[in-house]
Amino acid sequence: MTIQAQNELLDLIRGALAPSTGCTEPSAIALNAAMARSAFRGPVQRMTVRTDPYLFKNAMGVGIPGADERGVDLCAALGVTAGDPEAGMNALHTVTPEALAQAKALRPHVALEIAQDMQELYIETTLFGQEDCVRAITYGAHDHVVRVEHAPFQPFDPSGSPDAPSAIRRYTLTDFLDFAKEVPLQRLDFLAEAVSMNREIFQQADGQRLDRFVLPSTLRGDSSPFAQAKRMAGAASYARMSGVPLPVMTATGSGNQGITLYLTMEAAAQSMEAGEETKLRAMALGSLVNLYIKSFIGPLSSVCACGVASGLGASLGIVYMLGGREREMLLAARNILGSVSGMICDGAKEGCASKVALSAGLAVEAAYLAMEGTGVSPRDGILDDKFEDLIAHLGQLVCEGMSCTNQTIVRIMKDEKGPA
Repeated sequence: MTIQAQNELLDLIRGALAPSTGCTEPSAIALNAAMARSAFRGPVQRMTVRTDPYLFKNAMGVGIPGADERGVDLCAALGVTAGDPEAGMNALHTVTPEALAQAKALRPHVALEIAQDMQELYIETTLFGQEDCVRAITYGAHDHVVRVEHAPFQPFDPSGSPDAPSAIRRYTLTDFLDFAKEVPLQRLDFLAEAVSMNREIFQQADGQRLDRFVLPSTLRGDSSPFAQAKRMAGAASYARMSGVPLPVMTATGSGNQGITLYLTMEAAAQSMEAGEETKLRAMALGSLVNLYIKSFIGPLSSVCACGVASGLGASLGIVYMLGGREREMLLAARNILGSVSGMICDGAKEGCASKVALSAGLAVEAAYLAMEGTGVSPRDGILDDKFEDLIAHLGQLVCEGMSCTNQTIVRIMKDEKGPA
């Protein structure tokens, strides 16, 4: 592999990582509102928040760092009263009791709208007051604030958004494996930092015995890589979803995906006593696989990417740690997609920890089955005997076949179960 290709793949991995305090959707809303507030003159009297349906769904019921209540409107109000516009996805790292009280007072003056026509990630916050009117727009990625402007506003044309995901599609699984084997080890130090950050929230969860929500008592003493992956990733996710105010390293815009990707491989590496170099190279491979899959299914979708993207990436990384090759990696990928390709994303909340634990355990199981030569048949359903076609089929399922699924999920969550 050329140095140029190595550099591009390293940049792609780094570009997909960012620390975030709290779930990424509330953080993104708060960051957007904080950016608008930083340009606003005078006190904010009211505000309007519009988001795409996928992001709205994920921000409705999840815990917010430093807050004892939940909701999209509170996320936005906290962005105004406490959000740090310079902190990126850590915008909510400075929530104080005073700022929370101010946000609750502003909350009745927050109007929410769902931009049903938006298929890409989208947040639009408009602040109103006697002295000023300011709008901030986020588009395409959680921290990609593309516009902050005073009224009168110019029309926003989303057609000019960057096409960053296409870069990863120039590469193949063979390329990803070559990269993992050949890249100088010191260039992967940032992955060790990502694992360390995510391990810290697991340690907090462990101290609070949060593994009881994702693993039955009969398995908590099990030292197998299967049980340890479920325990470590699931408990860390539960802590994050309940609002524990610690940052995690996100992957492709999601903290749960970062937890699934890195803590699953960390747990497996500990159980099998894999060396640090082998582990980091496996994580580089898993990161690229996760990026590749997300380029087909999008940053937010109707399916839980912890299973089909970060879980699958972790599984292929575990195959690497076990000494497997492309054949075994394809078997592992089919074992994953033959099991959880239809697992829906019904919003961010503590229950996501169960899906993370399921995905982490399946990632380990799929890898070990693959090493024994066992894989779901390529003739089954959407599966295939080529990795690129397998992932393309997944993309078709999500983007075409499940195009109405998210609308139904949001309707049930919003209209049948009460307001956000």
